[in-house]
Amino acid sequence: MKRILLGITPLILVLVTGCSSSQPSAEMADRVEATMTPVKTPTFFESPETAMKYQESITASDMQAMLYYLASDYFEGRETATKGEKLAALYLASQYKKHGLEPKGTGAEEDNILSRYLQPFPVYAATLKEATLSVTRGGEAVASSEFSADVQDAMAYPMSTNAPAETSAPLLFGGYGIEDAELGYDDVAAIKATGLNIEDHWVLLLADEPLSSASKSLLPPADGGPSAGSPTMNRKFRAMFTLGMPKGVMIVSDASPRTSKSVEEQARERGSRLNDVGGLSLTKPDGNGRQSRRPPIFMVSTDLANQMLEGSGKTIQTIQEEINSSLKPVSFLVPDVEITSTFESTSRELASANVAAFVEGSDLKDEVVVLSSHYDHIGMGYGEGDVINNGADDDGSGTVTILEIAEAFQKAKEAGDGPRRSLLFLNVAGEEKGLLGSAYYSDMEPLLPLEKTVTNLNIDMVGRHDPTHPDEDQNYVYIIGSKLISQELHDLNAQANVTAGTNLVLHERFNSKEDPNRFYARSDHWNFGKHNIPFIFFFTGTHEDYHRVGDEPHKIDYDRMEDIAQMIFATAWQVANQDIPPAVSGDGFN
Repeated sequence: MKRILLGITPLILVLVTGCSSSQPSAEMADRVEATMTPVKTPTFFESPETAMKYQESITASDMQAMLYYLASDYFEGRETATKGEKLAALYLASQYKKHGLEPKGTGAEEDNILSRYLQPFPVYAATLKEATLSVTRGGEAVASSEFSADVQDAMAYPMSTNAPAETSAPLLFGGYGIEDAELGYDDVAAIKATGLNIEDHWVLLLADEPLSSASKSLLPPADGGPSAGSPTMNRKFRAMFTLGMPKGVMIVSDASPRTSKSVEEQARERGSRLNDVGGLSLTKPDGNGRQSRRPPIFMVSTDLANQMLEGSGKTIQTIQEEINSSLKPVSFLVPDVEITSTFESTSRELASANVAAFVEGSDLKDEVVVLSSHYDHIGMGYGEGDVINNGADDDGSGTVTILEIAEAFQKAKEAGDGPRRSLLFLNVAGEEKGLLGSAYYSDMEPLLPLEKTVTNLNIDMVGRHDPTHPDEDQNYVYIIGSKLISQELHDLNAQANVTAGTNLVLHERFNSKEDPNRFYARSDHWNFGKHNIPFIFFFTGTHEDYHRVGDEPHKIDYDRMEDIAQMIFATAWQVANQDIPPAVSGDGFN
């Protein structure tokens, strides 16, 4: 009875007030309007002290604790569409749930509340059944190799899981396949100088780079150790593919001082892992399991390579000696040699998922700022010993940074300082397989309208130091995108860095569409930038453990990560709360 009387009393007061005048008082009208108008949270630049209360909750210690778990062997390298990736997704969802963020996924398992943070999507894998590689000279058979789960030999094995059913072409020797202006070495230019069309040839490459030993490069990196990026297979392929898509690629995998296993041993390990995930696509393959027009890729032995080269008067050893002594690339057409490969594959559908958490805005809540990272990595390698690629830097570092920033924004919202624009915290899968998770989000199932997405802040590899970084000051972060698509976002981020007190060196070494590394297109920001959404990609560079088992949590610079995370928080706070979002500059990114 008491509760009913209490509820009626305000009504009586309102009626009495209403009877005393035909018009409400101006004071009451102002009061009513004030209660109906959302409070506008100040921008970072208007009131840094407001935001810094929450910025200070972002700590190196918190991120270190999360990363030691996320980048542990428990998650088996977090390869896309594997058990390890699924466990990692649930861990991220549990952290968002713990801190009170709203789920924004499409998952709806009745017995799993964490599934609401997941955005499941299908991926398609090709499984290799059989591949062959054969060599002819002047039409006469020289050598042949067969590969399947049951048959391997000492000559060659395929890295591809799907490729054209049959590929035949002449052979071009392409040196180490390195293009690196900073190292002063360019095999791509040498290939181009032959005047031959790479698209009409198989290309034979040496593994790694000119080395005097497993731990010392003959090229001029500052520390004398093996180069961090250029000798990796992906970098070689990207460099060569600027000339066109070759018919096929072969790499002499046992001729490097860094290789301890024979091709036969490597082939056996590859055969035992044929049912592993391998290459993935968002597109269903055809009936033969073929998903793409990418060329076949084989690892070959020195013995087989020498048989290919026999008519040239050269051997792998003499070519290596020539290149290593002069540090000048060597490229030539191998006379009268024809290389032929065949592939037979099947296909299967697998499941992956992005993770999405949400902080809803106030008066501008229909607009959204997306903060992204990828939580997948490359899984497990072959052989004995430590074979788990834990991916602490790539991209465990960006993932825990997102978690920490999300927690800070949720604390602000709960304290009455929530953002005006909504914030989506998006941990995508499949980045290592070709930016699949972010492509699924942007091209197939945006959780929030792309036309209302005002900015993407993408965080990928922010935990290590780049050994090729040109400056002595290691308190840096590379920024990519920014003024390539929005000068206003670029300037805003620079001011946030100063106002937040992080004072990082915002290095633009790779901030160019002419960058041969193509970092502007190599992480998940690409799938926002291609829709002309302003973005910044935060990155601290590759290193000697990039895509290797040595990418472990104890090698991370957590103090600098704290600065980077706090700066990104400040930038996100400013974008989320200013009246007008950052504008696209000029023609934008397209």
